[in-house]
Amino acid sequence: MNEEEKKEVGIFRFGVIHDFVSGSKPDRGEQERMLRDKCERQWDIPHSNRTRLTRSTILRWIKAYKESNGKLEALYPSSRSDRGVSRGMDEETALALIGLRKEMPKATVPVLIETMEKRRLVSPGVNLNLSTVYRLLHRHHLMNLKEGKPVDRRKFEVELPNDLWQSDVLHGPMVDVDGKNRKTYLIAFIDDHSRLVPHGQFYLNERLDSFLDSLEQALLKRGLPRKLYLDNGAAFRSKHLAHVAASLGMALIHARPYKPQGKGK
Repeated sequence: MNEEEKKEVGIFRFGVIHDFVSGSKPDRGEQERMLRDKCERQWDIPHSNRTRLTRSTILRWIKAYKESNGKLEALYPSSRSDRGVSRGMDEETALALIGLRKEMPKATVPVLIETMEKRRLVSPGVNLNLSTVYRLLHRHHLMNLKEGKPVDRRKFEVELPNDLWQSDVLHGPMVDVDGKNRKTYLIAFIDDHSRLVPHGQFYLNERLDSFLDSLEQALLKRGLPRKLYLDNGAAFRSKHLAHVAASLGMALIHARPYKPQGKGK
């Protein structure tokens, strides 16, 4: 994996753990709820065929980031020396299987194996077979589980200024520039809690350089927000913007396509 690919993975990992490492520390109950939610989600993980994360993986990233005093490089993946070599069940696959068993307590072992493969929770080179899975589940006393409690689905609400900023681009008026009519674009930010506007400015385009300039002015005026909520425009999906945000300790969040309700402010 080259340096750019490692950087992309590090940015993804920071986005996962941001809630645990910035701002006020969540209490134990809230932390457990967030961990469950993140483990149940499907992720688009860079340079991986997996779509799920395990609890131990997330906790390991949190520990590495904190021990490095907030360096993004601490979340870069290390190169494996055994790539391409067939392995037995590794720790990541075992932890994923244990988590899946707790999620599906009544599933048979063949169903668990099938689900692991469908969700891409099996590490490359690992071959799950019935006897290996049976031994693991028996060792962890997971062969006869009862249904767990339903997951808490209450929505999160921003409580403090600078917890979350939203930003968007609005088409502005035509202006005369060197004798030619040019369209303008308003790039603005709003604080989710206070409704204060940290900065808003008209530009002659909506490219990344214009957005970064407006963002810089907002940060100079009002400091760093914990999270930045954007839509799916090309500039907002830029890898450079993602790296800038992660390096500053800001989580970058994008609205779901065709779901404008989340951008109501």
